[in-house]
Amino acid sequence: MTNPKAGHTSATAMGTNSLGLRDGDSLTSPSLTNLYEGLHGNGILRLGDGAKGDSLRNSIIAATPGFIEVGSSQGELKVYGGYCVLDGVLYKFANGPGSSETFIVGTTGGGASHSGDLPSVPASNSDVFVTVFIAGRGTPEAHLVYEMGTPVAPTSGTPLIPNRFLSSPSIGTNTDLNHQTTVLAVVRYTMTGGAGSVTASLNSTPTIHDRRTYIRNTPMYLTPMTKGGINNVDAANSIDSAADLDAFFASPENGDLAGSVFGALWQSHMEDVSGNKHALIYAALPRNLNTTPATSTHVLGPNRLEVVTTGANVTFTFDEGNVWIVTTDNNRTINPTGAFPAGHIVEIYHKAGSHTLHFDSTSGGHSTDTKINVDVAINEYGKFIYDGANWHKVDLHTVS
Repeated sequence: MTNPKAGHTSATAMGTNSLGLRDGDSLTSPSLTNLYEGLHGNGILRLGDGAKGDSLRNSIIAATPGFIEVGSSQGELKVYGGYCVLDGVLYKFANGPGSSETFIVGTTGGGASHSGDLPSVPASNSDVFVTVFIAGRGTPEAHLVYEMGTPVAPTSGTPLIPNRFLSSPSIGTNTDLNHQTTVLAVVRYTMTGGAGSVTASLNSTPTIHDRRTYIRNTPMYLTPMTKGGINNVDAANSIDSAADLDAFFASPENGDLAGSVFGALWQSHMEDVSGNKHALIYAALPRNLNTTPATSTHVLGPNRLEVVTTGANVTFTFDEGNVWIVTTDNNRTINPTGAFPAGHIVEIYHKAGSHTLHFDSTSGGHSTDTKINVDVAINEYGKFIYDGANWHKVDLHTVS
């Protein structure tokens, strides 16, 4: 049992000469570049992160996604499969979980999975770094690509890690559009000088430096937002619109979400008719993208059920009750008030009370043009939808 990142951070299970991020280790550039890729959302998605009882959840051994080991043939590397995200696209690499893919370092021709040019075989024994990474292209090696650096004789210095893939990971002359990557490992080989080919020159026991980077997107925790202090859930301090988000800081530090092409998701709160406070998930989304964007705010959930006995006419905003079970004490109206997004639905069940209950009433109603003034009579259910200016009756029937 170990931290699944330990192969990268402490070189656990990667061999005597493998480097991690410990004091005294030599830092290799993919540890830094992979960090930036991860911040941009590129990396391995571990199914084990969401599977509490999985036997490999806290492992970095073979069969975990992206693990690399030396194969049985000269220059062969074996990569265990999984899923990753590159530039917002989900890919199954190395044939996916439970599978693997092997390739030969130094392979040339149409089936080669290397980026850039292969080096020439050096005249004398030399060391060389090979970077193994995941790319968007699925062929010829199930999204796996490697790049070789320039061999350097030990007496002349230390070889450099190849870096062409950082700007253009395309294989050969391919013009791939997804230029984002995540590195799985850096492999250090010794090359025998004067060998017949690159593959033939490679030693059989290279050092593998694990450089896997994992990204995790579930569960997604939402910090409660309020205009007040921590845990302040006063109704007046709810952040329930794109305008509120923009006004989180006053002008001239206010934001520009409203009217932009961006959407937003956040958690704030509302107060029900009994004075209790509840969390809601809001979404601000632009409409009219083909002309001038206008941002509407919606409640994603949960439904706000209100079971009430009226003592006065009822009004509600878009993030207050959307499902009403009403007992009337007199002839009453129940009306929306304030801004509502197009597509908002309200459901009303007039459960008890021998009185009228008018939705979007002629006096005090919400529609811009003509108020629909629908009487939801005793034992009737009504369903209404808003089009951005006016309310429409979708259903009205007696409940059996």
